[in-house]
Amino acid sequence: MKIAALDLGTNSFLCLIVEKKIEGGIQVLHDEMRVVRLGQGLGHTKKLHPEALKRADGCLKMYAEIIRKFQVDQIHAVATAAAREAENSFEFLEICQKHQIPITTISGQEEALMSFQGSIDPNENKRVLLIDIGGGSTEYIVGQIGKIEWAQSLPYGAVKLTEQSISSQPVSESEEKKLRQIIRTQSEKTWTQIQTLNSEKIWAVAGTPTSLVAATIGGFNSQKIDGYCLSQSLLKEWIQKLRSSSVEENKIKYGFGDRADVIFAGAVILDELLERLNSKEIFVSTKGIRYGLAHKVLGTFS
Repeated sequence: MKIAALDLGTNSFLCLIVEKKIEGGIQVLHDEMRVVRLGQGLGHTKKLHPEALKRADGCLKMYAEIIRKFQVDQIHAVATAAAREAENSFEFLEICQKHQIPITTISGQEEALMSFQGSIDPNENKRVLLIDIGGGSTEYIVGQIGKIEWAQSLPYGAVKLTEQSISSQPVSESEEKKLRQIIRTQSEKTWTQIQTLNSEKIWAVAGTPTSLVAATIGGFNSQKIDGYCLSQSLLKEWIQKLRSSSVEENKIKYGFGDRADVIFAGAVILDELLERLNSKEIFVSTKGIRYGLAHKVLGTFS
């Protein structure tokens, strides 16, 4: 059986096409990500911006063509924070319908569980904390392979925080302080709960950690990035560079592309978490919701 699993998030749209193996598990046939910025201005207007909807239309048109090329048996797509919050989310759903992409808007809790099931290495034998930094929300999940013990979704992400607290880049000291205070205030109860659960290892998924590692190793290579140990010291080096750089420098000099304006906020979320939990490292996953969705549909999650 061959399926397409799409994760249509606040910042990026991801399209995974997989086939179920006879012996079990999945074979990846295609895996692609495009930064769409569906959540552009959402925090201020509570509506999806016409330009964002136009970008979504273009991306989904391209994904629909890819899906037809692979002749999949089923299409499954999920929408997350932007679709949950926007007053005009029906306009986005109409675009999905136009391109014959069936879509479900999932809750923050469902998003967290799907992310965990898709991200964690099946050989991982420890209780882990997974952080999934999206554009409009951030999910925290604690558990072990096959058993999720606790999950929570918080209403902040790299795009939303940037729009709330960063007016220009390089980032001023006062705006970085404001950014960190927002994260701490909204996270305190969650992080206190996480500490009581005694996770032995931290994993991070989504564009912030994978982009930081890609910039570190000189380009995106999923095999090298998946499982990479990102140290807190290296993370702080990146924050220092990003703090003193313009968006154009982040884009060209460091290769962050369409994430150039939001990568600083994402990195600070990771830094604040590591500081709060007194941890020195975080492991990176290139997978996430789309893989969790594929496993769920195909019944291949271990």
